Amino acid sequence: MRKNKNKKVVKFHKATHFNIGVAVFLLIFVYMLYNTYQYFTKKQVAVYEVSQGTIAQNDTYTGVILREEKLYHTETSGYINYFNRDATRVGVGSYVYSIDETGDFYQSVKQQNDGQLFSDADSYENLEKTASGYVAGYSDESFYQVYAFLHDMEAELMEAASENALSSLGSYAGGASGLHTYQASEPGVIVYNTDGLEQVTLDNLTEDVFDESAHARENLMARERVSAGDPAYKLITDEAWTLVVPISDSIAKELKDEGSIQVEFKKDGTSAWGEAGILTRGGGKYLTLRFQNSMIRFATDRYLDIKLLRAEADGLKIPVTALTKKDFFLVPKEYLTKGGENSSNGLMRQYLDEDGKTVMEFLPVDVAEENEKSYYVEGDGLGKGDTIVKPDSTEHYTIGETASLQGVYNINKGYAVFRKVEILFQNQEYAIVDTGTNYGISLYDYIALDASAVTEDEIVQQ
Repeated sequence: MRKNKNKKVVKFHKATHFNIGVAVFLLIFVYMLYNTYQYFTKKQVAVYEVSQGTIAQNDTYTGVILREEKLYHTETSGYINYFNRDATRVGVGSYVYSIDETGDFYQSVKQQNDGQLFSDADSYENLEKTASGYVAGYSDESFYQVYAFLHDMEAELMEAASENALSSLGSYAGGASGLHTYQASEPGVIVYNTDGLEQVTLDNLTEDVFDESAHARENLMARERVSAGDPAYKLITDEAWTLVVPISDSIAKELKDEGSIQVEFKKDGTSAWGEAGILTRGGGKYLTLRFQNSMIRFATDRYLDIKLLRAEADGLKIPVTALTKKDFFLVPKEYLTKGGENSSNGLMRQYLDEDGKTVMEFLPVDVAEENEKSYYVEGDGLGKGDTIVKPDSTEHYTIGETASLQGVYNINKGYAVFRKVEILFQNQEYAIVDTGTNYGISLYDYIALDASAVTEDEIVQQ
């Protein structure tokens, strides 16, 4: 069979089909690229949700004790022996100490109980408590207290010797002519240390009194021999005592109307109410706390660490890092008026148009705060140098004076808006702010955690 050479072969083009799956994939891919770019290029802002909270206003301070105390001095030289424990009450005529010129009585006391100061083994626990207390409270900043620790340990030993001395006083027969005994001339609490602050009162108080390192205690019981005129002992003659605490001007302002304040003594964890007062000396502010009892508990102390147990602050709790400040224009109160569709607050601004004609317009403003004479205002279009007119008058005022308010950046709407806060109490981490503040924030609002990372009106990404 012959092939037909004239036969033509017609080729049909294959139809192109649109692949919707590929298109969708490309769209998703482009969208992901765009969001990835936005994520890495757009500022990320940490957000904090405003919550209800409480901060206890427990402030810790170190105060100086002032009290009625007398320092008695020795009349002769020799070996000294004490007959009472430190910080104990003595009556008129009670034996306080003796001075042995020859040392015979002193040596006889040391030889009692075969040279053992403590007849009861349990008495060594006092030494252990003194040592453990020092170790627990040691810090490099208070190294000077090592000398007080040394004197306290020596005093524990001397107290034991004093007990032996008192028991030996009646039976001692040798060298009586060289032994001099001394008795209390008035009742009080006897103390065997001195720090040079015995004559300090509220009238002659100075700032250097609060330098604990410059007024280390001299423990009088740590001595074997004394010279005539040396300090012998101290006698506290009044149960009432005063604690003076240096405070800041802001704390002084908060406490000026407090009649009495409860404090906790860190030394033993006890608490008491003190009659409060504010004292000003040399530009410094001091809190004075007057107590009518418990003097004997702190008779050997000059400096006390305390906590002021003030009422708890309750309100909206926000981080301190969220706080910022903003300047507002100050305008006299008589220039504020009402206008617009909603009768909102505003100012009548006067300016010249392009043709040089005087134009008056109502400019809405927000009022954030007020004082006796002025409003703190802001508004779109309001700027420094603008002229405003007093309602129903021809009096003018030029915008210029500003004042700052403390607040936070609210980001509920996706951009930063300044909102005022009124701080009730603040520590290093958090602040408690008042609720229901005009131009302020509310419970569950979202604010910028770090105000320094945001500018007002900036669009933020949470």
